[in-house]
Amino acid sequence: MSETHPRHYCGVFGVYGHPNAAELTYYGLYALQHRGQESAGIVTCADGQFRVHKGMGLVSQVFKGKTLERLKGSMAVGHTRYSTTGSSHHRNSQPLTVDCSKGQIAIAHNGNLTNAAQLRDELELGGSIFQTTVDSEIILHLMARPSNGSDNNLVQSLQRIQGAYSLVIMTENELIGVRDPHGFRPLSIGKLDGAYVLSSETCAFDLIQAEFVRDVEPGEIVIINDDGIQSINAFPMHPRKAFCIFEYVYFSRPDSIINDRGVYGVRVNMGREMAKETAVDADLVVPVPDSGNCAALGYALESGLPYEMAFVRNHYVGRSFLQPSQLIRDFNVRVKLNLINELVEGKRVVIVDDSIVRGPRARRA
Repeated sequence: MSETHPRHYCGVFGVYGHPNAAELTYYGLYALQHRGQESAGIVTCADGQFRVHKGMGLVSQVFKGKTLERLKGSMAVGHTRYSTTGSSHHRNSQPLTVDCSKGQIAIAHNGNLTNAAQLRDELELGGSIFQTTVDSEIILHLMARPSNGSDNNLVQSLQRIQGAYSLVIMTENELIGVRDPHGFRPLSIGKLDGAYVLSSETCAFDLIQAEFVRDVEPGEIVIINDDGIQSINAFPMHPRKAFCIFEYVYFSRPDSIINDRGVYGVRVNMGREMAKETAVDADLVVPVPDSGNCAALGYALESGLPYEMAFVRNHYVGRSFLQPSQLIRDFNVRVKLNLINELVEGKRVVIVDDSIVRGPRARRA
């Protein structure tokens, strides 16, 4: 991954119409911490004024003391970011904000744009000055430009970008949620005490006791303001839908519901199917915790083999895939997992992990 084209698997969250918007966003990001451990940020709006706090580290490290008390407002947007090589800088932490002719805008972005380099070159040739290397800033620059004709400016901006994305955008009087036309990245709508909430995953609704309303549909823009929710189909001629399977396999928490399907059940059923397709003679099934637990359970249930937690995980180490360098990832794997030898010594073991991306855990196992 190059320094100028980071990838994003992040968590986004937003609140409209609640006096404790910053606190709710903090807890929402806390629930979404598994989606990114490099940086976190919250932007609130009170009386048309944005207040921003963001920094490097975990949510609990970035927001300390009386930080949340200073983030006044009944609207908020938050972001927790996945680490990538060459992009571990404070300037790339989100939400990003801009003050333009259309007023103040804040954006939190989960995903990446496949035509980012082309759009960035075009905007720079037109005089745009970029402060970060993240794709999200391209969307801000497009939104800040004058609209062309009678179409919604945001719709025009979205129709120019390509890739996988979910967006939570805040203006001075609206909260906006967006999914790409394929629906690669998840985004859900919740409700709490008359306020509306947007989140990458429904597990955040559970923590703040918000009611799940529905998913934002692929290609849909939802605009939330004092009049309620307005829905716009930004891509009426785009019938094809495609969802990133890695959300079910790894990124999402097992207690989340995506596309009306519980992540836990999907992972268990994957394990069952794997046992049917790859049955082997063995003595026990061992998961690689934590994201391999559900699939291993499904494998054990289908095969009838004993299920043993032979790997002990150090829970003070974050997700090893979400680290910015291979050296740190290798070290984290050694710290993260330790084997209980007496459970597996002399036995034929089926080891079940959620996936193999770079392979350090597989070598460790």
